[in-house]
Amino acid sequence: MARQHDFFLATVHEAIRITPHMMRIRFGGDELQHFTTSGKPDERLGVYFPRQGQRAPQRPTISDGIWTFEDSDNEPEVRSYTVRKVLHDQHELVLDFVIHDGGIASTWAASAQPGDIVGLSSADGWFSPPANTEHYVLIADATGLPAVGRILEELPADSTATVIVEIIDPRDALEVQSEATVDYRWLPYSGMGTSPSALPDAVESLPPLTETSYVWVAAEAAATRTIRKHLRASRGVPSAQMTVLGYWRANKEDFVRRYEPVKEALLAKYSALVDSGFQGQELIDAWDNELERAGF
Repeated sequence: MARQHDFFLATVHEAIRITPHMMRIRFGGDELQHFTTSGKPDERLGVYFPRQGQRAPQRPTISDGIWTFEDSDNEPEVRSYTVRKVLHDQHELVLDFVIHDGGIASTWAASAQPGDIVGLSSADGWFSPPANTEHYVLIADATGLPAVGRILEELPADSTATVIVEIIDPRDALEVQSEATVDYRWLPYSGMGTSPSALPDAVESLPPLTETSYVWVAAEAAATRTIRKHLRASRGVPSAQMTVLGYWRANKEDFVRRYEPVKEALLAKYSALVDSGFQGQELIDAWDNELERAGF
């Protein structure tokens, strides 16, 4: 497996359950002094988990930016997570993990203890509102809630924000201090693999957006696809005023089973899009259209 990132071993310094379905884990270690934040509040990185019986995940060999794991049979499993906070002075990072049934990341986080070790990649994000933005519309399920929290904490005082988040349990609502004026709308018992997502209907019910609105969306891929199409076709929102991201997929095992046989052909199409100059939301849209045409 090859990736164009740096790799850091990080040690759990603290693990606390902040809501019934969210663990907040603070990581540190000497290697994190070399970690550089992208500065984007929705930045995500890869978390590499040790295999059973391992103290730490296997470290890749990195040559010209290409990662190679010597023991391919014990290559660590990786999942993508938002950097909730960067503690520069302490060389620490904070990540929030949604706790649910099954899944290597959730299982690991639920039992994480100080001293446990994972690998972390470098991070990057997509949050890029135009300079004239006055109103932020933040739409997410629980997996996007860490990014929502960090975004709100960094908004300017003269801005407003509408926040719509579906959560597993009403007790999972997390309101943060923000200099902006924030309107929270929590949707408990919705989505998250337990029921159909209520986010598309919630977005359709929003009042008209203006030229100074910016929409940021992060949730399950099918829900975000529906939301993206609505923003495009029904509201005419231009790419510069929105970022719509599929953070995870329901029925991922079935997706992987169908995707693997056509993976190389689809990745070639993705590379062609990049080479053609697509970037940002236009790249996200074009790639999702390719996936939909391929039946995904």
